[in-house]
Amino acid sequence: MELINFILDSSTVQFLIFLTKIFAPIIFLFFLGVSLFSLKKSPTFIQMGFWQDLIELKNQKAYGVGKVEKKWLGITQRLETTNVADWKLAIIEAESLIEEILARMGLGGESFGDRLKKMDKSQLPSLDDLTQAHQVRQDVVHDPDYRLDFEQTTRVIGIYERALRELDAL
Repeated sequence: MELINFILDSSTVQFLIFLTKIFAPIIFLFFLGVSLFSLKKSPTFIQMGFWQDLIELKNQKAYGVGKVEKKWLGITQRLETTNVADWKLAIIEAESLIEEILARMGLGGESFGDRLKKMDKSQLPSLDDLTQAHQVRQDVVHDPDYRLDFEQTTRVIGIYERALRELDAL
C-alpha cells in the first residue's frame, strides 16, 4: 500500500495524469471524427440511408426535396417567356421530373404511362388529370406541329405541380 501511495504521490505520475486529463478528450474527439468521416464515405453506410434520414429529420422534408424544388423553379421560369418552344420544354421537363420521382418510389414500368397504370387514385388523387397531361406531353413530343397555347401550358404545368405536391415532392 505504501508503494502505491508513493507512486501516486510522485510528481512524474501526477504530471502524466494531468497530461492524460488534457489530451484524452482531444484524442477521443479526433478518433470520433475519423470514424464518422469513414462511415460517411462508406458505400455500405450510404446505402443504408442513414444520412438521408438525418437530413429528413433536420429539415422536416423528404430527402431530395430541395433538388426537386430547384428543378421545378427552372421549369416554371420557362413559362415566363413568350417562346412556345420553352413552354413545350417545360412540359417535357415537368413530366420527366415526376417520372424520376415515381421511379425512385419503386414503381416499375418502362415508360411514364406504364407507371401511371400501376397507380390508383388513393396513391395519387390527380391521376386522371395527370394522364391527360401525359397525353399533351406525348402530343408535344411526337407531333412537331402541335399547337400549344399559354393557357393549356399553364393548366398542364399546374397538373404536374399538384401531382408533385400529392407525392410530397414539393
